[in-house]
Amino acid sequence: MRVEEVLAKKGDLVHTISPGSSLHEAAVQLQDRGIGALVCTDPTGGVVGIFSERDIARCVARSGWDAIDMSVAETMTRDVITCRLDDDIDYLLTVMTETRCRHVPVVREGKVVGMVSIGDLVKIKQE
Repeated sequence: MRVEEVLAKKGDLVHTISPGSSLHEAAVQLQDRGIGALVCTDPTGGVVGIFSERDIARCVARSGWDAIDMSVAETMTRDVITCRLDDDIDYLLTVMTETRCRHVPVVREGKVVGMVSIGDLVKIKQE
């Protein structure tokens, strides 16, 4: 099965955030949307980072509660693992497991077109 089939079943909605946003703004988005990660994009829709619940925990552990006013750019993960629509989900599951990555943006021609989580892939495999 390919990533595009996963997106066809779950939808291709991607929640994004600007790197200039605050940690607080990102945390509010995560909470309000009930999601675990936001894709950080540039004005053209290119992926420049990913911001997750883990980034919040890491930042607060290092800087204390004052970190809430830091920018997403200061705290996001810049080395983003991405995938393509035609990637095989078994391969992607292996990569995600080995790198302990829970969310992977799907890109086409340098632009984000979807997001898959480890939970999405496990659910599809169980069907």
